[in-house]
Amino acid sequence: MRYLYFYIIYNQWFKNHNGIKAFANQAIHWLLESTLSLSKRLKEENKRLSENVKVLKSKLIKRLNCAVINADEYPAIRSKIRLYTLIIFICLTGETFFNYFAARAIFTFQGWTAVIASLIFSMLITLSAILLFENLIEQILLEPHYKSEKQKNRNILKMVILFVLAITYEYLIYYVCKVRGIQIEGGNGDGIVSTAMMIAGMLLPVVGGYYSYEKGRFISAYKNTNKVTSLEKEIAKSEMKIHSNNEKMENHFKKTLNNRWAVLQEFKTYKENYNLKHSIPEENLMGHFCATQETFRQEAIERYNKQNIYNDSIQNLRLYDQNKDITDQSIGYSVN
Repeated sequence: MRYLYFYIIYNQWFKNHNGIKAFANQAIHWLLESTLSLSKRLKEENKRLSENVKVLKSKLIKRLNCAVINADEYPAIRSKIRLYTLIIFICLTGETFFNYFAARAIFTFQGWTAVIASLIFSMLITLSAILLFENLIEQILLEPHYKSEKQKNRNILKMVILFVLAITYEYLIYYVCKVRGIQIEGGNGDGIVSTAMMIAGMLLPVVGGYYSYEKGRFISAYKNTNKVTSLEKEIAKSEMKIHSNNEKMENHFKKTLNNRWAVLQEFKTYKENYNLKHSIPEENLMGHFCATQETFRQEAIERYNKQNIYNDSIQNLRLYDQNKDITDQSIGYSVN
């Protein structure tokens, strides 16, 4: 049954005196037809990945020239930054909450307009206060950022201005909280609620500003380290994909080569039997690439490589022609 199938499908090579050699050529043609289509697709993907790797490595080099946290320090600094972020959030939320009630002493009218105005005002005041104290603390302490070799000079004028603004803010918070306390508790506004609002309103921006300053000393290096890690993962992923594609091409070629060799050997057996049956002289395979599996493999590899080189040359030529056309058009537009 198998012989009949071969005889019907490959009848032209049975009738050919050099049918085995001709069939071997056809077998390699089928092999190339199957493997080159996959090779072309994967090579194009590898080319895109290689270009992407170049870009990523360029970015990585630039990142590595900036401050990067050492591996043994990274967990501790990460924990610090997370703790500082939590403290800043608590200070920001708490100060906004207390400033909201203080703002109600200013926006005394009723309705949603007063609520929204008080909320926006309290958020702006809180953010401004934290930034104010962060800059003031920075001018006072002048501690360098992580791995920074640049020593900052104290700006006396800036520090004085910030200090005056900080005292003014604290006084305003004290006054507003006092007014609000009188509205809430009556009397002189020195009850427990008024005192708590006053203390929180005056201390929370200082605490938030300090930890915002401390966080700022590490945050650039922390973000840069995370970005370096991310770039390294992307590069490794792309390189692994390139390696996987190369293995896929190689394995597909080997598998297809073995399949075509097996089909060739099967055809060879049927053809030799056909020759004996029809008294056709035995076909001389001496010196031909189909004589042994090794020579068949070598011939397939050689043609595969030549075709790949040819395809690459054609692709490069097309890219050159496209670039030339664009350049010619640009020149034409310039002349016109």
